[in-house]
Amino acid sequence: MKITPLLTALGVALLAATGFAAKSEPARVPAPEGVLPLVVVDSLSMPGNAYTDFDRLDVAFQKVAKQRKWPLKVVAERLAGGVPEYLTELQVSLKQVREETPGELVFRAWTVLYVDGKKTDFQVITFRHSYRAAENMEDTLDKVFAGGANAIADQVEPLLFPNLTSEKTRK
Repeated sequence: MKITPLLTALGVALLAATGFAAKSEPARVPAPEGVLPLVVVDSLSMPGNAYTDFDRLDVAFQKVAKQRKWPLKVVAERLAGGVPEYLTELQVSLKQVREETPGELVFRAWTVLYVDGKKTDFQVITFRHSYRAAENMEDTLDKVFAGGANAIADQVEPLLFPNLTSEKTRK
């Protein structure tokens, strides 16, 4: 008896038993009635800053949902530890806002949308904002995140609310 096939078989059995083998997609559950869960994985903010990128994106999405008259309330969860995965859910992984060219800030977020369990990966959605030299940085960052939230909403709205999109095109 050769030892190599035996070790290979034992290795596969060990991987399967410990969960390192290919995992199936976790079971998704329905979201609470009238709620769109927004799961945000944010970049590390500046140390000591109480108002984080997560907070900015949360506020920006609340405004976007209100302006666009979305029929669902957006509820943001940071990192979503211990939160079930929902059938309909928007996942946003924030990247750090960067100044690539002087006077221009760039918002980037890897965005995935689940609608009734069907996954749509938008990959990285980008928004660029040119700011004035004397503009307050807090106001500038609010504008950057508002623009980023609108850029994400432009992509996800047709899948989330096809009726709203068709009403806008008729007007």
